[in-house]
Order: sequence, then structure tokens, then C-alpha cells
Amino acid sequence: MIILDENFPESQRQLLRGWRVPLRQIGYEVGRKGMQDDEIFPFLRHRRRTTFFTLDLGFYRRQLCHGRYCLVCVDVGQCGGSLCAAFAASPAI
Repeated sequence: MIILDENFPESQRQLLRGWRVPLRQIGYEVGRKGMQDDEIFPFLRHRRRTTFFTLDLGFYRRQLCHGRYCLVCVDVGQCGGSLCAAFAASPAI
């Protein structure tokens, strides 16, 4: 399952949905609005085969890696949806 951070733009979320990419977003379908960064990782660890996409480069730290989830920090501004779709479509994922 793909989970988007709460800070992902609505336009990118809708773009992914239009491409039928299965996803959930923190504060909308999962978690709660205003979830703090340190609350996200226990939340992710309780899910299976989760890929978490964020635009928050504060997540770009090796110590946040874990075997229960894939963490993808996207540094592409407002066009992260295209990258997410390409990433999700990869057979390696």
C-alpha cells in the first residue's frame, strides 16, 4: 500500500487516483490530520508492505529506515505524483 504524507498536494493525490494508483493519505484515509512526524513511524510499522512518500526532507535520515516499510523522500516540489506513479509501477516494488 502507498501512503502519502499529509503535505502531498491535493492535485498530485488526484492525479495518482486518476491513474488508479492505490493509495491512502495521512489525515484523509489513514491516521489523523496534524499527525506529528514521530507518530508516523509506529503507525507505519503496524502495516504490511507499506511505501510512505513524503516531500518532507526531514525524513531523509538513515536511522529512520526499517524493514517493515519503504520510505521515499521526494525532492521534486509540486510534481511528486508523477514520480510516485512511476515508482509504484516498477516491478521491483
